[in-house]
This record gives sequence, structure tokens and C-alpha cells, in this order.
Amino acid sequence: MAVAGLIIGLVLAGCSDAAVRVQRSDPTPTEPTSTTGPTSTSLPGTSLPGTSPPDPVATADGLGDPLFPALGNPGIDVQHYDVRLAYDPALDAVEATVVISLLATLDLTEFTLDSTTPDVSAVTVNGTPAEFTEESPELRVTPAEPIASGESVEVSVTYSVDPAPIHSPVGLENGWFDTPGGSYVLNEPDGARNWLPSNDHPSDKATYRFEVTVPAGLTAVANGELMSHTTGEGVDTWVWEESRPMATYLIQLLTGDYELVEGTGPNGLPLLSAVLRSDLTTMQPYLDTIDEQIDFFDDLFGPYPLDAYGIAMSDSFPGLAMETQGRSLFSRDDFSSGSLDGYQQLLLSHELAHQWFGDAVSPAQWDDIWLNESFATYGEWLWLEHVGMGTVDSAAATALQNRRPGVTGDPTVGEMFGFNSYDGGAVVLHALRQTIGDEAFFTLLRRWVAENNGTSRSTADLIALANEVAGTDLTGFFDEWLFAANTPSSFPTR
Repeated sequence: MAVAGLIIGLVLAGCSDAAVRVQRSDPTPTEPTSTTGPTSTSLPGTSLPGTSPPDPVATADGLGDPLFPALGNPGIDVQHYDVRLAYDPALDAVEATVVISLLATLDLTEFTLDSTTPDVSAVTVNGTPAEFTEESPELRVTPAEPIASGESVEVSVTYSVDPAPIHSPVGLENGWFDTPGGSYVLNEPDGARNWLPSNDHPSDKATYRFEVTVPAGLTAVANGELMSHTTGEGVDTWVWEESRPMATYLIQLLTGDYELVEGTGPNGLPLLSAVLRSDLTTMQPYLDTIDEQIDFFDDLFGPYPLDAYGIAMSDSFPGLAMETQGRSLFSRDDFSSGSLDGYQQLLLSHELAHQWFGDAVSPAQWDDIWLNESFATYGEWLWLEHVGMGTVDSAAATALQNRRPGVTGDPTVGEMFGFNSYDGGAVVLHALRQTIGDEAFFTLLRRWVAENNGTSRSTADLIALANEVAGTDLTGFFDEWLFAANTPSSFPTR
């Protein structure tokens, strides 16, 4: 993910080498002190080290995530979401029902869903009306009959939303964004609950169906395969299905004047991209590079791990790039030149690498964010070297030189999307590569995805696999590089 408030530039090293660095480019906004009373701001940004907001207060209704304790819902495991949503940009209104198929993992007389701004009008459990109370950021549901551990139930929530982004404790806005001709959602790390009652935590992945109704002539785009497009009286309805397990923060939902562009990638991989009709010619060079990038990464990371890929060039704020599952989301403003310069190469490669690291294998909790961003950053370094825009060694050297004090493996909320989760974490990976050698390093990356695809995994899981692949105890290495506030000043040598 790349967000406004983080400007990603190329720092030249010598005549031809380039390294990637992330820098803060705007003032630190006022931060909320609690997730129970979000404060809206029009200036997204990130917190500087030492200025992050207090961690949210843990509640009995959350999973106890170290960074977002109130996120997630004990006692439930969502299997599938069926999202039925109507959006009218002229009225700026969302009317929706979500049917959630869940498995109880505890005996339940009540349960909660993450829900902040949705205005809920009805809840049923297995078709029977259930009592509910809206206690933002929770929706508390009391079914007519207790639910036994191991029982599967269907929970239907009917609601409306006044769609607007909400300020997140990480220092940026997320949720639902309006555009001049439609909308998009940005959900990482806690934005899905702003428009979708859900188990909004990366540890609970599920499959999805999206049925989105928009005014006639508009396109609705969501994750997965397009199953149908029907036209009614003044409206179009688009149905998409994502059959791969997906975390809520990876949901893509776009509406607007989009053209769907089909293609075929390496090994017959289906490609489906979404581009604003007015931008089709300008965006063609970026559509054309998808094949080469996938072909490059699958040699290093293993076969592309999902069912399809594409890019979505949205009418969003500049600097936005997000690894929405199976179709990465970008801002058209960052690609308006139509050229493949370093900035565009970086964004495209970073979000594609995330399809392996973050999408196929998601973090178990949010302090594992380096498993997403460090790996995607290292992927962009590898790609930039491939296209002659520097070397991995020079990128790593520059990042090590510019690394700030802070623990990559244990970030605060305000540091989640800071330097040490991206370039600073890629430094850790480069040091690991130098320690165990190329063969073991890339074997580790391939096995990590192949053995964990469709799941959420922790840093401890990665370390255990690294020990196995390397055939040695790497505890000291990770203590020195991943869990130390100040890492060594030079890389290991073999």
C-alpha cells in the first residue's frame, strides 16, 4: 500500500543506481485518542516517530490485536459475505444488506460485528429477527436462540450509510470516498467497518459475493470474477464473486464510468482491469506491462497465487496505491503521463508483489504489517533492478543509511505505514538474504506463499520457516535486525 502523506521517490546513487525511499511530505494532523469517536479530517497523513496516538483501549468485544484491540469479534469465524448494495452518487446514499455466513467458535448468547457509521434497521439470524444495539464501533446482536459452538448460522444486516471517509488512528482517512463520477473504498487497516458490518480483522478471511446496483450507464467493480451485468429501469446491477479467502481490508468496490479490459497473462492467467473510459489510451502502457511483471515475479516468488489479476485506475487522490485482492488499485493522477518512469514502475511492482505477500498470505495481526510492506518493497527493488533502474544492493544500502530508530517487527499504530515497515523492513530481508544465501532466501519466499496461501500468518510463523529452510537457528539474526530499535550499520557478509 502507498498512501497520500507518504511520497515515494527515487534517490539516485551514482549515475545509474536507484534506491527507493519513503519520506513524510505533510504536517502531522491532530490524532484521535480513541477509535470509539473518530474525528474526520480532510488532510490524510502519517505520524512521525514519537508522535503516534495512544493505542486504542482493549475491549471484551475485540480480538486483542496489539495495535487495534477492539477490531475483530470473539467467537465467530466468517465463512462468506453476500453484500447487496445500491449506491446513487447524485443522492450520495448507500442502501445495503449483508448476509454473513459464520461459524460459531464459542457458545454464544450474543455476538458483535465491527460497525461504526452504518445505520442498521434490521438484523436476522437464520431468518428470525434478532435484537441488536448499535454501540459504535460494535454492532451487538442477540439472537432469539443461543448459538452453540460449531454451529453455522446466517446473519442478515440491513442498513444505510451516509458515505464519507473516517479518520483512522494510523493518521489517514479510510472507508468510503466519493469521486466526481462515482466512488471507491479504501479499507486498510480499519476502514471496512465504516461502510460494511463485518469481522474487520485480517485474521478472519472469507469468500465474497458483491451485488452492486448503480445508476444506468455506470460500472460497479469489485473483487473476483464478473458473474453478471443486468440493466433495469434506470439502474445497472453488477455481480462479482471472490472465491479465494480474502481479508476485509482487501475489498475493492469502485463505481464510475469504467471500461473493463480483458486479457490473458502468463500461463493463461485471466486478466481483467478497470480503466476510466476517458483514460483508455493513456493507461494502455500500464496494462501492457502486467504480463512481464507477473512473469518476472513468479520465477522468484512461485506461481501467481490467485485466480486472476488486473489493475484499477481510479479517480482517487494522488499517491494512493492499494493491493486490493486480485486487482490492484491506483490513482489515475499518478499515471497521467502515460510513461513508465521510475515512479510508475515502483507503484505497479509494489502492489503486484503484494498479491503474494499480503493478499495470498495475510498478516495474523496488525503488528505483523512488515510481512506485507517489507516484502512488497523488496519486490519493487528486484523489479527496478530488472528494468535497469538501479540495483538491489544500492537500494538496500541507501535504505540502511536512512533507516530511523524504531522496531520493524513491533510498530506502534502511528508507525504502521512509516519508513521502517517499508524500506526499513526491506533492509531486514536483504540482511537475511546475505545471511542465508540466495537459494535459501528465495526458497523461503516461495514456500511461505505455497504453504500458507489463503491463510493469515504471524511473524513467528515466518521465523520458524526461515529456521527450517536455513537449517540453523536464526533467533539472534531476527533479534538484531527485526526486533532491535537500532540495527547494525552494515550488512552481513557470507
